[in-house]
Amino acid sequence: MSLSIYLVKGFRRGKGEQSVSGFFNKSSTIGISLGVSVLILALSVINGFELALKDRLLSVIPHIEYYAPSKPLDNFAHHQTKLLTHAEVKAVAPYIKLNAMVSHQSKMHGVVLKGIDSMREQSVSKSSEYVVPAQSFNHLDEGEIILGEALAQQLELTVGDKVNVLLPEPGTQSLASINRISLTLVGTINLGGQLDMNFGQISLRQAQKLKQFSDSQFDGLQVKVADVFAARQSALAIGQLLDELVYIETWYRSQGNLYQDIQMVRLIVYITVFLIVAVASFNIVSTLVMEVKEKQSSIAILKTMGATDGTIIRCFILQGVHQAAIGLGLGLALGILLSLSISDIYLFTSEIMGKNVLSGVYFIDYLPSEIKIQDLAITAGITFVMAILACIYPAIKASKTDPAKILGH
Repeated sequence: MSLSIYLVKGFRRGKGEQSVSGFFNKSSTIGISLGVSVLILALSVINGFELALKDRLLSVIPHIEYYAPSKPLDNFAHHQTKLLTHAEVKAVAPYIKLNAMVSHQSKMHGVVLKGIDSMREQSVSKSSEYVVPAQSFNHLDEGEIILGEALAQQLELTVGDKVNVLLPEPGTQSLASINRISLTLVGTINLGGQLDMNFGQISLRQAQKLKQFSDSQFDGLQVKVADVFAARQSALAIGQLLDELVYIETWYRSQGNLYQDIQMVRLIVYITVFLIVAVASFNIVSTLVMEVKEKQSSIAILKTMGATDGTIIRCFILQGVHQAAIGLGLGLALGILLSLSISDIYLFTSEIMGKNVLSGVYFIDYLPSEIKIQDLAITAGITFVMAILACIYPAIKASKTDPAKILGH
């Protein structure tokens, strides 16, 4: 092996580095480094979106909901005690949902109002962290409402304004018979994206009165689980602890498309960029083939001096791996640097453009990034495997050089 390494150093100091093969050598190295850096950056951004999905969006919406199909549930404490016996269940809270229209002056918008118990709501959701002013959530009372910030802006509402709420009469889903009430806007919540346009919260007691429920009745139960990404698998087992017939709904129904899109993009990125890396890696084939042709005389002399076929094969494989290692090292360094800087780069670009593209579409207004060691390891491993495979053909071709034929000319 030491002889092979020595020969590689000699070849690299030779005239080949200044020849056509030297140009292809450098271009394939650059191709590998660019492919690896783009892959690391893309995967880091995808990881960042997945982390933001879990830490922000999935921290404010229920992981699992159980609601009665026809009649309200009763006796929250009884249901809570039963559900908490399951190892996956971390917290439970009651809720009531109402479809409504909110209006201010001449503007109107549809909204899903959610009646909540402020204290219990905080055990299953972090939505209180995004409410301004914060105390409005903790002391949400009858006659008060919290709306999404984007919705409040569209209706030209400020904290303290009166909001007209139009609801169907209890027991109907039609607005032919309207129940109109006036509530005071005590706070706004900024969750980002389209969530703000449909978000409305009132007190549980206010919702009970609007639906003509007793003090102990509610529509359903919100459940927070330990593993949010396993909510769909554990939802049925948890629901079987309840005595009543209930419908089950997990966060996958409302936000699952976003999560699936993230995973799909991850797969597409892997396939696309690894194809780029593969093309760059297999450029090593053409580089080494040209080097074999350029150095036929040197190879022939080495074989007459006793160099074995194995030595020649190792020499050219090491040369290709060395070339790939340089590209991989540069690619990893550039990819990590870009991944660490991408959030600042995006914010800087948004300031120059005067527009934040993400804030109006997604639940975040920045470009998140998270580097995972496993992504770096997988990228490095596959790049090396591709490089070794690319070296096999030219290395074998070099080992089959016939000294008598080459030196005879």
